[in-house]
Amino acid sequence: MTEYVPQYRFEKESKTAPVKVPHPQGWGNFDLSSVLIPPSAGLGTTKRYYQRRTMFQYAALYVFGLWCFQNLANPAYRAAALGLLFPGAGLIAVGTIASILAFTVTIVSIPVTLFIWFAMGGVLFPLIVWFGSAGLAGFMARDSLFDQAGPAWGIICVGLVSWAMWKSASINARGHSIQQIRNKWLPAKVKSMQDSAVPAPAPGSRELDLKTLRFVQHMVERGLAKHDDFSYHDVIDQFQTGAVRYQLYGVVDCLSLYMTHYAPGFHGYVAEACRNSIEKSLTKRIMSYWKWERLTGKFTTDYDPINYDNIMVTGYLGVAIGLYSSATGDRRYEKPGCLNFHIADGVHFKRSFGDLADAMYQNMATNDYCLYPCEPNWTYSLCNLIGMAGLIISSRLLGNDYAEKIKPRFERALEDEMTEPDGRILPIRSELTGLTIPGLSGTLSDCINAMNLTSYLPHIGSRVWAIIRQEHIYYNEKNRLDVKDLRGADKMDPGNYKGGVGALRAFVAGCAAEFGDEQIRKDALEQLDEEFFPVHPTPSGSLYNKGLSATTQVVALMARMGRYQDLANATLHGPEPTAMQGPLLAACKFPEVLVAKAYSLDGKALDLVLYNGKAPGKQQLKFERLTPNSKYSLGNGQTMSADENGHGRADVDLNGRTQLNIALA
Repeated sequence: MTEYVPQYRFEKESKTAPVKVPHPQGWGNFDLSSVLIPPSAGLGTTKRYYQRRTMFQYAALYVFGLWCFQNLANPAYRAAALGLLFPGAGLIAVGTIASILAFTVTIVSIPVTLFIWFAMGGVLFPLIVWFGSAGLAGFMARDSLFDQAGPAWGIICVGLVSWAMWKSASINARGHSIQQIRNKWLPAKVKSMQDSAVPAPAPGSRELDLKTLRFVQHMVERGLAKHDDFSYHDVIDQFQTGAVRYQLYGVVDCLSLYMTHYAPGFHGYVAEACRNSIEKSLTKRIMSYWKWERLTGKFTTDYDPINYDNIMVTGYLGVAIGLYSSATGDRRYEKPGCLNFHIADGVHFKRSFGDLADAMYQNMATNDYCLYPCEPNWTYSLCNLIGMAGLIISSRLLGNDYAEKIKPRFERALEDEMTEPDGRILPIRSELTGLTIPGLSGTLSDCINAMNLTSYLPHIGSRVWAIIRQEHIYYNEKNRLDVKDLRGADKMDPGNYKGGVGALRAFVAGCAAEFGDEQIRKDALEQLDEEFFPVHPTPSGSLYNKGLSATTQVVALMARMGRYQDLANATLHGPEPTAMQGPLLAACKFPEVLVAKAYSLDGKALDLVLYNGKAPGKQQLKFERLTPNSKYSLGNGQTMSADENGHGRADVDLNGRTQLNIALA
């Protein structure tokens, strides 16, 4: 019997805990009724507990501050106490020109410090503004105060809280109405999407066209860049969605999907680019942000980047390592201490792939929300969705049962705590207060959420994509793909924070690829390339979308390569076993040799499709996993011999598309 993980500490645990069944292998085999938005959506007990706690805490400050202002004799204490009601309130009671100026500065500081709190988890900064302004009011107080400030601020604060509660109730009521409407058409829409999905090509039948291969080349170039070379990256900040770590994890994800579906019989420079990106993501320049987040968000000098929070690293890195290991069979990252996280000078933490999985499971099993924070005190749904995919891969590769044990709790928490009543997944929630930031959810975040749900909660992923297809994506009178009813976050590239709706096309295309909607995939990519971000060649011949962020380039490449259920199948299964047994193209020069296909259908021969990346000419190919001391034909009239270690090499002329078949002669 599988160990039972209690749902929440705020409700009574069943005495007869149900047996949890393993997560299904593959997706699409769910009951259509499961796509309905549950009545419990947005009504989670955990968030309500923390919201009530926040209200009680504020009510205590309110009553204490107002009572002290009305009853104490000391003006300094009275002014400071009034500042507990609202940042800067006590400065108004002081009533001097200097205090009014200080109040103005305080008001301006509120959105700034709230943004810093949101961006890096630094709760220290809004606390400094709030309680610092209260202390400043006490310091600036004179013998007499403006007594009417107390009742005035009392009324203002009650009004603000009442308005916020009314607004929240209105949004929830509207969400429940939308829930009823959507539930009427969701099953039929999902069934229609399933019926019209274009199946992915059969394993071993795919090859990349040269244009897509040039985009892969650019991703490899990024992955091979030295640890101090950031010329392929958008270097803006290391805290939010523009952080370089996501650009590095994306390299590994993309190239691992390429190896899984197109070239499991090729490692070489692609595997090297993956490993270099993984190891580059551990360096001080990338990881030092965690020191500051722990200092200002948790007030601690324990900078361990794995054991506490930080699923924006454990989740993303776990998926990257899992996909890479699955695609290549390389298990080096399972060795104890192989991942050396460099946080600050002299501060290192050595972990392994298994440690990442252990940490994700322990955090999810013990956190009240199940989903746990990225930045200290802020829980992002996307990071947790990716983290859950990491647990799925770890269960397959490491043999643990983490995914099976935590999935029921995770699903319920996602539905109740991190989903709005209308069925849209909330991007973020404050772990401390239970509150969220309105207006952040949108089509862009919905697309990436739906993609990442397919391997373990496909019914929820299908629901999210169905809502996008039904309500947001349409073809206008000119038969042009368009997206309507966009929110603020939809009009920005999350990788470089630049405005515009072009980046959204990459996410639409990526999601369409995963759900088998080929028409939308192609049309969205066409708009991306021809209308919003022109395809730009580099001196090496590689291609990229000029102006598109490095992070969104990753999503675009996934869309170019991806087909129906590709991400889910890579997560749940990896390459076909026979594809991992045949001859391996172990090395060739980059970018002189570009590999469009490397696949073994029978575990004995290897189908290769190569292009010359530079001028036509002869290139050396090195092979492994050959039958020792045997002779192989290349399918072009040439032969090669395998040595006693099963290694061989051949010089091959490349001029455009070159097809080879490496088989025993």
